[in-house]
Amino acid sequence: MKKLMTPATIWLAVLFSVYSGALVVSAALNPEGYVTSDSAHYLQLAQNLLNGDGLSTVNYVDGMSTYFATWPIGYPVLITIVSFVTGFGVFWAAKVVNIICLALCFVLLQRLFKERSAIVALMFSISTISFLFVHTWSEVPFLFGFLWLVYGLVRYTETEKRGYIVHLFLASLFLFLMRYIGLTGAGIVGLLGFYYLFRKKWRPMLLCWFSGSVVILIAGVYLLINWVQTGEFTGVERVPKIETASEFYEMLREAILSELNLFAIETGEVSLYWTIGLILTALIIFIRPRHLLPFIYVLKRHFLVPGLFLFVGSVYFVAIVTMRWTAYFDPFNFRLLGPATFMFALFIVSWVSEVEEKAWTAWKRSLVFVFVIAFIFNIGRPVYMAIISDEPTYKETVVQVEETYSVIPEGSIVAFENIHARYLRLDLQFIKVHFRPYFAEPETLDAFRGRITPNTAAGVYLQRKSLKGYNYHNSFENKMKQGDGIFIPLGQ
Repeated sequence: MKKLMTPATIWLAVLFSVYSGALVVSAALNPEGYVTSDSAHYLQLAQNLLNGDGLSTVNYVDGMSTYFATWPIGYPVLITIVSFVTGFGVFWAAKVVNIICLALCFVLLQRLFKERSAIVALMFSISTISFLFVHTWSEVPFLFGFLWLVYGLVRYTETEKRGYIVHLFLASLFLFLMRYIGLTGAGIVGLLGFYYLFRKKWRPMLLCWFSGSVVILIAGVYLLINWVQTGEFTGVERVPKIETASEFYEMLREAILSELNLFAIETGEVSLYWTIGLILTALIIFIRPRHLLPFIYVLKRHFLVPGLFLFVGSVYFVAIVTMRWTAYFDPFNFRLLGPATFMFALFIVSWVSEVEEKAWTAWKRSLVFVFVIAFIFNIGRPVYMAIISDEPTYKETVVQVEETYSVIPEGSIVAFENIHARYLRLDLQFIKVHFRPYFAEPETLDAFRGRITPNTAAGVYLQRKSLKGYNYHNSFENKMKQGDGIFIPLGQ
């Protein structure tokens, strides 16, 4: 008990309570509850699983798969488990999953950094990480998975105990089940095997290769099932990127600059110069020339933990950039680059945390100075603004959505759905219209009608909404301008 009640663990508990409380308040007061289109699909599947209906949602069109394959099932399954155990609805169960992931991250930080762990945990105040954790996204457990993977790498390279190979196997599998690019975790474990190959240590080499290979085999079977169910390994058509090489580079450059901003996820919101200025101010106030040598000395004696964070972050960064070069999905932003930012931030903070005791006080003060100001900007201020805001709460939004959709008969098909309707009305089949750039060609209204005919639905409805930002066929845009009301019946 005395080991648990150290100053570091007490501060970790305080930080955990503050971060968790901010997450709950933000979710409750935000009009959308920090739910996006992707989030709605996760919640829809979780509710479907709770209802005992498996991995395919309701389907009124023969030959049109509704099997959940666009994303791995890991995050919805976690939401389902928490909802079943706690009795919470899927929305709040997802927030509990995020809070559990935060708690597990803090546990791993405590094991890695001991009495300095609370200082390291303050990095959860920076813009990208704090913004990811408040959303209902699989990136949240994915961040925990990467931290778990690094923990296993550190402990295995230090001890070579076989128990930590189990950690590496489970962390790698967990990463894949959260996001398909999580298969990089198995690749990283395989690369560790090459490290042991060069050192001619055969047993750890074979264990690493076996562990990584089993995860890759499981992933292969999983993707094959997706292909059998949907005709695609990841459930949807993957089209080539739409950007030229120069446009791609510029998009990536701007996204990286945004990730360097500690105070906002968009560079334009708070200038990157404020981040640079804050860091320089912290160094000028707290760091003296005598403190620099211990910082550099870490490179020679204590660089294992920082080095592994840098390595894992670099592998992920190269992998996501390569994938985005070969196929179009989301533009580069904090969601795609967030895991790399998480690893690189831990790389820097863990490097600082490894300095010797005499220099630690000065470096600790500089970190606290930076992260407390980041906390005020990224957590304190948004929570305060949400409390005083006149916008509807999440609960009020849900009531409005339920009232709006009450006019739609059970068993209908709806296009252009409200995101919350996905998990509130599981009796409806929501069908996405093909549009650029996510599909090769924009779909005409007649082609859409043909694709969903024949069907067994009670009715087919088009929800009027803005199509701004995507390239829909003009027949859909013209249809949106016709008639009054929220829904347009398309007939059978």
